[in-house]
Amino acid sequence: MKLSKRLQTIADFVKKGAVVADIGTDHAHIPIYLIKNNIISKAYACDINKGPLEKAKENINYYGIKNIELRLSNGLEKLKTDEADTFIIAGMGGELIIDILDRGQGFFDKKNTFILSPHTKIEEVRNYLLRKGLKILKEDMCIDEGKFYTVMEAVYMGKTFSYTKGELLFGKYLIDNKNPVLFEYLKKEKQKYLSIISTDGINDTRRRELKDRLDIIEETINEMQ
Repeated sequence: MKLSKRLQTIADFVKKGAVVADIGTDHAHIPIYLIKNNIISKAYACDINKGPLEKAKENINYYGIKNIELRLSNGLEKLKTDEADTFIIAGMGGELIIDILDRGQGFFDKKNTFILSPHTKIEEVRNYLLRKGLKILKEDMCIDEGKFYTVMEAVYMGKTFSYTKGELLFGKYLIDNKNPVLFEYLKKEKQKYLSIISTDGINDTRRRELKDRLDIIEETINEMQ
């Protein structure tokens, strides 16, 4: 099976031999892909809604996959802490990802890996991870159907980390490694903010906030050149 660019970017983070729990699995495309390609041999496909799990079951049966266990679960709540070592939480807003992690802090263990792809509030997700003692090992970005997506891998280290404002907004790993998709994103963001700032009717407070963000964008672009 062929994954979308977004799902493939997520799947590429999974290490061979991992035991995966896909939270918010939807149609179980990632677990099916990982098992079909002999990257993993066991997965849990979890979703809060019955509809996606029924579709996941159809897909699992269609591809003849045996080792994917379906769980009707609100986040991590129906998993035991020793059942998986890699947790994919993707395809949802950053606030929900933070909530799932916050309610599942029993899974914060040095043997576990978290693969996260928030669609919103990425800065807040990074900040949460660093405050809670998780280190962001790497990140990647892709463009899928015209939209930018970020994927990050984090592990629990038991100590807090700190980022600059630019690193929280755009990802220290992506900046340090001069990620070309991030660079393209930053150029688009620069033009967007320049356009908004030049618009009439913006009050001074808002204009200063926009200018502060633009300054960080431009500083980051300069770092990456």
